[in-house]
Amino acid sequence: MPTGRRELCERVWEAHVTLESRYARSEELYRRAMQSIPQGTHSSSRKDTPHPIYFRRGEGAWIWDLDGNRLVDCVLGNGALVFGHASPIVREAVEEAMEAGLESGLETELSVEVSELFLCLVPTADQVRFATTGTEAVMHAIHMARAATGRSDVAKIEAAYHGWYDLVFVSTWPDLAKAGAPERPASLPGAGGLNPAAVGSTLVIPFNDAAAAVRLLEANAGRLAAVLVEPVLIDVGYIPPEPGYLEALREATDRLGIVLVFDELLTGFRIAVGGGQERYGVRPDLSIWGKALAGGQILSAVAGRRDLMAQSAGPAGFVGTFNGHQWSLSAARASLTALGDGSLVRQLEDGICYLATRFDDAARRVGVEARFHGGGGHFQCYFTAEPVRDYRSAARADARRYACFRAAMLDRGVLLAPGYTGHSAISTAHGPDALEVIADAMSAALGEVAAQGN
Repeated sequence: MPTGRRELCERVWEAHVTLESRYARSEELYRRAMQSIPQGTHSSSRKDTPHPIYFRRGEGAWIWDLDGNRLVDCVLGNGALVFGHASPIVREAVEEAMEAGLESGLETELSVEVSELFLCLVPTADQVRFATTGTEAVMHAIHMARAATGRSDVAKIEAAYHGWYDLVFVSTWPDLAKAGAPERPASLPGAGGLNPAAVGSTLVIPFNDAAAAVRLLEANAGRLAAVLVEPVLIDVGYIPPEPGYLEALREATDRLGIVLVFDELLTGFRIAVGGGQERYGVRPDLSIWGKALAGGQILSAVAGRRDLMAQSAGPAGFVGTFNGHQWSLSAARASLTALGDGSLVRQLEDGICYLATRFDDAARRVGVEARFHGGGGHFQCYFTAEPVRDYRSAARADARRYACFRAAMLDRGVLLAPGYTGHSAISTAHGPDALEVIADAMSAALGEVAAQGN
């Protein structure tokens, strides 16, 4: 998020929250946390202004904070909790695995069974290997691509988030004033402390501009081992690929000998059972998975072509004490079994369609220029009149109006993602009652945005 717009968003949010006494215990705990934890949180993405809200319990679509406030959760572990909080699907599987007494560092029949189940649901992949976090999976995929191609550098989509690894934490929510020309985005560090050489070596390409992206790949093909792509750009809200974009990347990478890697951490088992590669009919060489894979438990995966996966058994290597952690694998077996027939994926899509209709009707009624984007349970509300087709159009949306909207939603018991270029989500536990709370809150919140004027 551009710095100036972020500060404006935070000032509006702070003005709202400081007027509310119902978060007194969170404010108190925040002061205590700051003595032992930088920012008072264990992930910078959870930072909020003037302080984060601290929670104590979750069940289904609902969460309760320290002050006893009950909220509909539309953050859901950045979309990982596809079944909601305390889902029996996941809880019973983890309890069963705990009773078996095995945890880490050993192979079991379960690890083979879950691999086979995964490949049944993702037939575009030949083999799979499990890791822990999405960032680790990205690092493994890059190592495989390098080993196979003999090249060292990577390309990524502008603003896409693929974890905090130096090579990929590049031009993630960049300041538009520094981002360069739209057809040739600059390579900017996503945070301090990154290796400047690594950041500078990463090629940044535009989303939904196939001609410009292909030109950049052609000009840099000799050094590129891989191109990393979110098939739907979700970490800036929800922006689907335009017809022909993913196909153009597939054709170019085939022709240029570059490994095409789909980041399916947010799209996998949500926008389709087999992720973006199933929904859009474009087969990557490698793909990474997580979040919904184990219903929010700690598990990621790298999957893909047999010859590329073979690199992880040879020159690339693939190690990790917690790879294939038994509790997470048990949760994955239960999650994949529940998601496998596609009915829950359709339920998520139906929920998003309902919210989109309610949001659009309310925005028209109160005269607010806003757009609801969503799919697979993910969604974002952009306060802008222009089409949102890439990061730059998303970043030009009105941060102040989103902050007003989010604050009004919280007043009505709905927790949304903090950033105006972030993304929120629903789960299969968000039944008609929760969806109605969200939709009614949206209608009222849009009225407040309209009352604020320009």
